[in-house]
Amino acid sequence: MRILHLTLKKKWFDMIASGEKVFEYREYKPHWMSRLLGPNGSRSYDEVRFTNGYGQHRPYVRVEFEGAVIMPGKYCEPDNGEPLEPEQKYFVIGLGKVLEVGNA
Repeated sequence: MRILHLTLKKKWFDMIASGEKVFEYREYKPHWMSRLLGPNGSRSYDEVRFTNGYGQHRPYVRVEFEGAVIMPGKYCEPDNGEPLEPEQKYFVIGLGKVLEVGNA
């Protein structure tokens, strides 16, 4: 099973854990290109494991991975009311069903 590991601030973590937030955004930069697309341009994951903070006993949530696409900010939904930069490109990570919430 391929798992994408991401760390979030508490506000976003809680929204994903509750199922309220169904997209996660990352800036279109080389770091995220390699993590989300891989060297051959197509990388697939089965799930995303979000953690809140760092440390051995940090809270986590496992969510189905629904794919990632590249979109300009003007076509993205506001990230919980906070608009994205219209001309900036973003990776939009689709989030499916919440599979597990732990250490909450």
